[in-house]
Amino acid sequence: MENKNYNYIDYNDLSEEKRKALYEEFLNAYPEEKKLSLIFRFAPLGFAAIIIALVIASLVLYFISGIGIPFIVMLSVMLVALLAFIIFRVKLDKVRYAHSARYSAWLLDVKHVVAELSR
Repeated sequence: MENKNYNYIDYNDLSEEKRKALYEEFLNAYPEEKKLSLIFRFAPLGFAAIIIALVIASLVLYFISGIGIPFIVMLSVMLVALLAFIIFRVKLDKVRYAHSARYSAWLLDVKHVVAELSR
């Protein structure tokens, strides 16, 4: 594909190392995108750690006091945390798609690479 004097490259034809280098260059060019990239990586891990801690606390509470009000409250808190995680993931996926669209536009405009978004 040619446009004006530029030769465009297909993103799928690039090596994995070149793809990573381009993504790192994009993140370095836009600090706010770098922050988003860190959120994509670490926020789900944080939620998972919280949910695992709540499961362990529920088990400990069950063995200490059996099934009672504190145990039911702990299970309710765990279910609320799971629901919050699901809502967070849906919103994060929307932000991730917008991030991918900005990356794709950057590739096309700055690096003359054609990249298709996959949902």
